[in-house]
Amino acid sequence: MKLFSQIVGVMLMTTALAVPAFAQDVQGVSDTSIKIGTFGPITGANYAFGRLTMNGLETLFADVNAAGGVNGRTLELVRVDDQCDPAGAIAAVRKLIFDDQVFAIIGGSCSNGVMAAKEDIEQSGIPFVNFAAASNNISAPEIENIFTSMLTSNLESALQAQYLSDLGVKRVAVVAQHDAWGSDRHKTLLPALAEKGIEVAVDEELSMEANDATAQVLRVQGSGAEAVVLLSYPKPASIFLRDAARLGFTSSFIGTSVIPDPVAFDEQVAVPGATDNFVTISPSRYALDSAEAAEWLEKLTTKFPDDEPHTYNLYGITAGQLTVAALEQAGADLTQASFIAALEATSGLETTFAPGPLNCETHQCLQAAAWIKRTPEGKTEVVGLSTLD
Repeated sequence: MKLFSQIVGVMLMTTALAVPAFAQDVQGVSDTSIKIGTFGPITGANYAFGRLTMNGLETLFADVNAAGGVNGRTLELVRVDDQCDPAGAIAAVRKLIFDDQVFAIIGGSCSNGVMAAKEDIEQSGIPFVNFAAASNNISAPEIENIFTSMLTSNLESALQAQYLSDLGVKRVAVVAQHDAWGSDRHKTLLPALAEKGIEVAVDEELSMEANDATAQVLRVQGSGAEAVVLLSYPKPASIFLRDAARLGFTSSFIGTSVIPDPVAFDEQVAVPGATDNFVTISPSRYALDSAEAAEWLEKLTTKFPDDEPHTYNLYGITAGQLTVAALEQAGADLTQASFIAALEATSGLETTFAPGPLNCETHQCLQAAAWIKRTPEGKTEVVGLSTLD
């Protein structure tokens, strides 16, 4: 009996030693799969920022899985709804880390929510790639385990100022939300404009809850501004343009990356001609209705027939391609540390939709943007690509 116990003990020890270390020690990694978490609004008024970006990420993962996965492992995506709410984001991140035990998180759609959850992400050490929220404060100052594949607000502000300067604009109006998202952009845009010698003729607030912008439009109209920068989500921006059209105010209107689909935005404004002079900045070099996106459009439609494809899908595809490239680089003996090191070493990575190669040395991987507008035929036209001078 003693000999049998010794033999069993040796067998158990041998078996334990034969099991790869990652199966025991690395959260979210098994012999056959890697569990990736994502969070953002899946339901509610802002669902598009989260659910549709997640659809792009999941479609990319499905494509990779169909081709054999990454180093022999398939990618499993776990979604949690934060409803674009700071408290919801904290709860979502904690669920992914502690309950779902994911290997990494590729997500985050609303800057207010991501900033609320940032402390938990940092303290956990879990690899995090922000795929849609634009606040510069998410990834700067640099934190070891936090990266972003989205166009950051400070770079966006610099590119907006450069775009206006290239147009020869000397006086602008700024219309902004004064929540955390809007304030983050506002405080970077003003010095960027000043650096280009552009005067702010009037600086107006327009909240997310606003249903009328008559007063703001009239003050902007009387300011002598040559262009208007709309630092706002689609709803308040659409109200401003709707009231501007009603009051006969025409100007050059500049949008942010949170309004990345000028065709859908025109439908939201719902006033003929109101968006004719509206140009917006985008972290994608191709529009969803372009020939270059046709293959992915078909894949998205097939996988998610109940969700209308949207530009937000493309953000998820870009983040997914960055993730897969870093996982491949990290190798079969995958750890969170090796994945973080591979992300940080990413340089010159060409993806399908990013306007320039991804370079993650500073953890802010995207350093370029596209400028897009709606054509009279109702299509999206890319009118230029920008990188900083």
